[in-house]
Amino acid sequence: MWYLSRHRWFFVGAAILIFLGFVFVQLHYQKKIETYQLKVFRVIAQCSIDLVSSGYFQWTELKMAIEQNDKEFIEEAFKEIKSLDPYIKKIEILDQPPNFEEGYYHVESDGERIWVRFKIYDSMGEDMIPNKTALVEWDANRILNSIGASVRFKKGGKKTFWGLEYVSNKNDWFFVSFQGTIVGMILMMAFHVFFVNSVLKAHYETEGLERIVNIVGRKDHYTAIHSRNVSKIAVFLGEKMGLKRKDLKALEASGKLHDIGKIAVPEHILNKPGKLSNEEFEVIKRHPQIGADILREYPELSSIVSAVLYHHERIDGSGYPEGLKNDEIPLFARIIAVADVYDALTSDRPYRKSLKPEDAVNLMKEMPLDQKIVEILATHLSEIKNLKPST
Repeated sequence: MWYLSRHRWFFVGAAILIFLGFVFVQLHYQKKIETYQLKVFRVIAQCSIDLVSSGYFQWTELKMAIEQNDKEFIEEAFKEIKSLDPYIKKIEILDQPPNFEEGYYHVESDGERIWVRFKIYDSMGEDMIPNKTALVEWDANRILNSIGASVRFKKGGKKTFWGLEYVSNKNDWFFVSFQGTIVGMILMMAFHVFFVNSVLKAHYETEGLERIVNIVGRKDHYTAIHSRNVSKIAVFLGEKMGLKRKDLKALEASGKLHDIGKIAVPEHILNKPGKLSNEEFEVIKRHPQIGADILREYPELSSIVSAVLYHHERIDGSGYPEGLKNDEIPLFARIIAVADVYDALTSDRPYRKSLKPEDAVNLMKEMPLDQKIVEILATHLSEIKNLKPST
């Protein structure tokens, strides 16, 4: 006891230093968490903005309705937009402000609120209403709450993108016991690099993408179900091809997210019961590129960008977006393409009834797909049938 009494100030000082060190580590993690949460928010908001811009304010029918002051059509279109994104607070048609910047839209903020002014184009993005803009406001803090963020936007806070300002929500995890300080500090120091760069990052990026996928599902129920089916079929084919577990996990994610770019395709095109016009098909063809652009925001998902970007390429060069041929098309993209076509052919669509699995496979044997993968699908067709839920 005399030893402890003699060196009590040393132990007190050490305890304070350890506690302060732990608090510093916690603050460091809080900053990391806030950074990723704000990044997820930005991707979600950007996707919503792009959806509204390319899906509605680049739409000939809506442009004509605004020019003709067709209030009924405009109101129905605005209702459709709000049904796709519940975080939109209001939509207004206003006079175009002077010195409006070049481009399709401009993001504005007062620090706490966020709104976007959209120019109003036809479907080809060429003919614009010169004196009108559409103003759409999002509930920024509701979006943050939906991903469980530990920050909120508030005037006078720390400045971030688009002129927004944010503050941290109060929490009580700084007040920990001395024992917890020591144990927690040791564990956090030991797993710092792994936790921050892998687990924490993947958690928030996955959470953000799940929200985007849910938005697509509200817009087009078929796409959500189709993506799950494609994921299951792709993983099954990958297993039969002897792919490693890491590659199978990447295939699973590729299947789930291969059509994420359809968030920017208007609902009236996705669910059109008849044949698409050339103009509408050009809009559809944008979705692989848009999907790849979304995923590039997430370094942890870099391994699946090419599968999403090239899943509509065909081995004879007739696909899109780049017209790749044969082995120029990445393996994951070729697998996703086969799974995608099979599920599409065996599913009911507004413009046709589903094919029987055997008829679908026979048709696929005549398509410019990777026929080695098609043959694996044909060989295991009875098992693949069980992967799709019965409708």
